[in-house]
Amino acid sequence: MNPGYRPALLVAAAGLAASGAMAADAPALCATPAQAAPVRELYAQSPAPPPFMAAPKLGVSEAILLSALPPDKAVGTAGGAFLDVWKSLQAWDRSLTLVIKAGQVFEIHGRIPAGEPSKISANYNLEYPEAGLGGHLRPDLISAVYAVSLQGREGPLRGVMFLDPKGDGAFSVFLPESREPTAAEIAQFEKTRALVAAAPRLCP
Repeated sequence: MNPGYRPALLVAAAGLAASGAMAADAPALCATPAQAAPVRELYAQSPAPPPFMAAPKLGVSEAILLSALPPDKAVGTAGGAFLDVWKSLQAWDRSLTLVIKAGQVFEIHGRIPAGEPSKISANYNLEYPEAGLGGHLRPDLISAVYAVSLQGREGPLRGVMFLDPKGDGAFSVFLPESREPTAAEIAQFEKTRALVAAAPRLCP
């Protein structure tokens, strides 16, 4: 497909999604003390489940759960930081992009591609790779960005989670869990984490 070509149907669908999101009342993205207590109790244990598994069991959104974690486990900022964070992810040597939708789990291994804003829609269009991650993102529909560093059942879980306006996970980018990351890869994650931590905090 020609990278400069964007089907009219895709553009129309993007516009409908945006109007629907603006019409809906934005839910709270920050945990109340009552919501935070069971989250902190659960994550005081090691290992702990990943946020996308724990949030439904606790009856909260992933945004609520992540906002309740201490800063050594999760730091978050508003979705306006998307482009800076995405550019930072491009420096990672290896990554795992995770998309969970309707009970389906997609795992895409490979480097994060560069992209650019569309001139005719709200899309952020990723470069077309020969293989791996590609597509069209909607930064305007990202409500929060969290860098997480947790001890999971398969080992350390280090990555960045992008959340939608309801506070649910849109997609995430992690260091691959299946092997021990190199010192360089950990340093790359820490640089991205520092970028998120330096941005204005999403929650007090």
